[in-house]
Amino acid sequence: MMVAAFQSSKEMLLVLGACGGVGLSLLIMRNPRWGLLLTACAIPMETAGRVGYLTERLALTVSKVLTIVTLVAWAIHFAMRRIRFRRLPWMYLLPGFWCVAALSLIGSAESKNGTEALFRLATTVVFFFLVVQLLDSVKVLKLCLTLFILVSAVFSSYALVQRFMPQTAFDVRYGWEDKGDRRSGVERNVGTGIMAGVNVERSSGASGHSIMLALNICLVFAPTVVLMANAKRGDVRQLLPLVLLAIFLGTIMATYARTGVVLIAACIVLMVMRRLIRISPAVIMVGFVACCVLAVAAPKSYRDRVLSGEAFSKKEVSIATRLEVLDAAARQYVDHPFLGVGYGNRYGIFDYYTSYPDKEHAVSPHNAYIQVASQTGAFGLSVLMLFFWMAHSRMRKSIAEFAELGRPDMARVGHGLNISVLVFLVSGFAMDLFDKGMPHAWLIIGMCGAYGVLSSEMGEARGGESTVAPDTALR
Repeated sequence: MMVAAFQSSKEMLLVLGACGGVGLSLLIMRNPRWGLLLTACAIPMETAGRVGYLTERLALTVSKVLTIVTLVAWAIHFAMRRIRFRRLPWMYLLPGFWCVAALSLIGSAESKNGTEALFRLATTVVFFFLVVQLLDSVKVLKLCLTLFILVSAVFSSYALVQRFMPQTAFDVRYGWEDKGDRRSGVERNVGTGIMAGVNVERSSGASGHSIMLALNICLVFAPTVVLMANAKRGDVRQLLPLVLLAIFLGTIMATYARTGVVLIAACIVLMVMRRLIRISPAVIMVGFVACCVLAVAAPKSYRDRVLSGEAFSKKEVSIATRLEVLDAAARQYVDHPFLGVGYGNRYGIFDYYTSYPDKEHAVSPHNAYIQVASQTGAFGLSVLMLFFWMAHSRMRKSIAEFAELGRPDMARVGHGLNISVLVFLVSGFAMDLFDKGMPHAWLIIGMCGAYGVLSSEMGEARGGESTVAPDTALR
């Protein structure tokens, strides 16, 4: 009876889920913007176990399904001329990079891996364009960013709980093994070399690595500070961003990610430079006290792995190995300088580095720029860097335009988004970014594109109003 009851309840959940899915699909078909807002909420769900996954074996997530439905809805509205196509000159560089990546596959040794990587890149390009098209008002942009931050905090906090309460983890997860210690979402391993005997227990959520979870948090760190800056003084809503920042910092500590600590430091420096936060003697004193408490109260494994200078030196095994792989990728680029060895061709690096201990898994140089250069050559790296450079330049111009329009709140939003993208680019020196889905980052980058279009539209609208005769303007 219990088995029958369980099966019936499971079937009931499937029926309710299907009905809910149909209802959401109808809502999205009526207004594609709702689909993008729901997608922004669904993306952070993937950082907490199986919540964002619809199947056990296939990496089919809620965010992917919502993106597809939203894309179909946008295409229908565009065909019916209910929505227009929004253009940015620099956004066409991204499909240009896709074309160079496709050319690099001609004659490559790993066409299967390259084709799969090219398909993932194509979905990234489509997603970026979709975000630019649907965030067509200041209200929708701010709402999307706020929802993304709030849901990111909720599911990041689960990874924090996961670290101290492993029994709360899902039995089956995507990203780690389905057996042993990694099943619970907390990676346990004993360090080697200078960290021999150090038991590291780092939380990774459902990300492929704890560093990915830390990066996702760093992407919303500056926009969370902007939420606090835009709230009215004395408003209780100023307290919410403080709670969110505490959750984000706690989760980064639970990841034991040295890269995450460096990225948070870079984020703080950029926020000081953009005057989103101000460093006063009181703030310096509080920060000093916090560092002293952390140095004493943090677990020994955390101090040895994150706070120790030796953990960042060449003597540390993981860093030494990464430097060796990085050298191999650089020599690979020298031998294939123009179009590289083919986009997604990870295993080709073994021709230049043969001592990697785990050849059964894909190896990479842990540097996005060297990886792009070695796989797509100088052409691919140049197009991609030109894309980000023009995006950054347009953001700075748009921030100034919003300031001239009397919208300091939107100017701060622009600074927050721009800092997130810069942190993303800084992380590329220690991570591989451009051959993964990275929906968190590309949602933020798409918001930057939409931000640029909005500033231009609002500036043109104000310029048009100023040139219209008073009697005509009243009509």
